[in-house]
Amino acid sequence: MRYDNCISDILSSIQLPRIPDHEIVLQAVSGEEIRGKVMQAVADCTQHGGGRIVIPPGSFRCNGPIHLQSHIELHFSEGCFLKFSPEPALYLPQVFTRWEGVELFNYSPMIYGIGLTDVAITGKGVIAGGSEIRQAWRNLQKPAQERSRCLEENHVPVKERLFGPADYLRPAMLQLIRTERILLEDLTLTDNAFWMVHPVYCRDLTIRRLNLDCMLVNNDGIDLDSCENALIEDSVFRNGDDAIVIKSGRDQDGLRVGKPTRRVVIRNCVFAEVIHGIAIGSELSGGAEEIYVQDVDMETVYCEAISFKSTRGRGGVIRDIHLENIRIGTAGRHFICIDNDYSKINHGDALTLFKDITIRNVFCGWAKQAFRLQGKPELPLENIRIENVTVDRADVLYELDEYAEDVRFEQVSVNGQPVVR
Repeated sequence: MRYDNCISDILSSIQLPRIPDHEIVLQAVSGEEIRGKVMQAVADCTQHGGGRIVIPPGSFRCNGPIHLQSHIELHFSEGCFLKFSPEPALYLPQVFTRWEGVELFNYSPMIYGIGLTDVAITGKGVIAGGSEIRQAWRNLQKPAQERSRCLEENHVPVKERLFGPADYLRPAMLQLIRTERILLEDLTLTDNAFWMVHPVYCRDLTIRRLNLDCMLVNNDGIDLDSCENALIEDSVFRNGDDAIVIKSGRDQDGLRVGKPTRRVVIRNCVFAEVIHGIAIGSELSGGAEEIYVQDVDMETVYCEAISFKSTRGRGGVIRDIHLENIRIGTAGRHFICIDNDYSKINHGDALTLFKDITIRNVFCGWAKQAFRLQGKPELPLENIRIENVTVDRADVLYELDEYAEDVRFEQVSVNGQPVVR
């Protein structure tokens, strides 16, 4: 394949975490609340320079977040089921996070770490987010959501952006921030009311053999947010929003940070049932580049299968994106969507440039609309290549096609007919 050298270069540069040879097996009985024991084990391992904490088989409760330290592996044994409490007050005080692309302080994620090196979360256990209370928050979050956006637009210092009780901003399930050398392996994650795996400003991530299984609304599987050098492979997704999404900050805040997500390989994954498949955006103000997606099987996609989404005010440059060897069963809205008017609201003057994107060797069984290709008059789509693509059935060929003169089709057919531009 034409991108093998680029992919090999990325993979060879990703470093795995180095965990010291020290192990603590948690002494707990099924049904027990274990947060105190886990955090004590984290402290004990840290005194030894790090180590491996093993949670044994059994059903356990965790009344509050697990905050990790450097050089720690948290291992969930096969047969382990850990359910986090749904009670919001247990996830205070607030911690630094990036929420929908804006830096602020909010409820802690269930598993959290910041400024770390060498972190692993592994094992064939099941982690449940405890969504019973927070799943209703999406209908209550609008005032706080708008306030977060006003704070970033007005350049209010991050330390003053405080959210908590009565704000209803749902925390991510597993979030690592400014962390290097990460391994997430073999876990099943379920029952969370917001994004499930959300690394922010991280480097050297290996994510493999995860099972992300939750169809609650707005429930992304993996959000890579301003990260560099990442591999996602051999994972299965059932999610009530995007399966895998590339992000890099929102509007003025994302432009201020200016950190793209780059050098990412996604391969050998199954999207069993998702709202959207592979997505870039809509919080993409820092840009994205050198993204390689290969050998992905999307079985049921309710909206967009392959999606690039932005709006006026986001800014950023999305370039050097390559998707190939993709099979899509059904796409309930678009097969390929480049949407430059995603929110229908202008957030400023900055525009997003989409350029140097290749989508090749793709089959789609059915899509409501085959293509949406939307540039802007001041910034048209640039060097978009769609090659060796078949859409067996589509209700509509183009839902929108504007400012997309530099889009080339080669060996593309829809409804049995060749598509030529």
